[in-house]
Amino acid sequence: MNQSSVYGTVALTMLLASWGCGSSTPTDPDPITYEQKTETYSGTMTAGETKAFHFTVTNPGDIQAAITSLSPVSTLTMGLNLNFWDAAAEACARSTVSTEVARVNAAIAGTPQQAGEYCVSIFDVGNVPATGTDFTITVLHY
Repeated sequence: MNQSSVYGTVALTMLLASWGCGSSTPTDPDPITYEQKTETYSGTMTAGETKAFHFTVTNPGDIQAAITSLSPVSTLTMGLNLNFWDAAAEACARSTVSTEVARVNAAIAGTPQQAGEYCVSIFDVGNVPATGTDFTITVLHY
């Protein structure tokens, strides 16, 4: 047997052996997971006032907002709004995403279809006393 036949036989044997050792199938990469973010905003409102806060959504999906505290009167009904943030006007217009009249711990939700700048606003619906009210809002988003 000449040298080229030996090399050919060895190469063929190695090829057949590698096929017999199992096949590897490509695996799907791990799916991208987005961490849920919690944003907390607080302040003081006077009668007739609106306060707005903006945040960045990196993965479209569920956004939830809730008034988590009001003081000194925790039973007030307030307006709560989710919308797109208008950076030029630095404003949170009343909503195409979700607007509700809310009490403490009553969540509102929206489902934006794209990543971007969003906002939450709290507004007086005629219940804030002359002395004002302190509030905290919590927003959950991706």
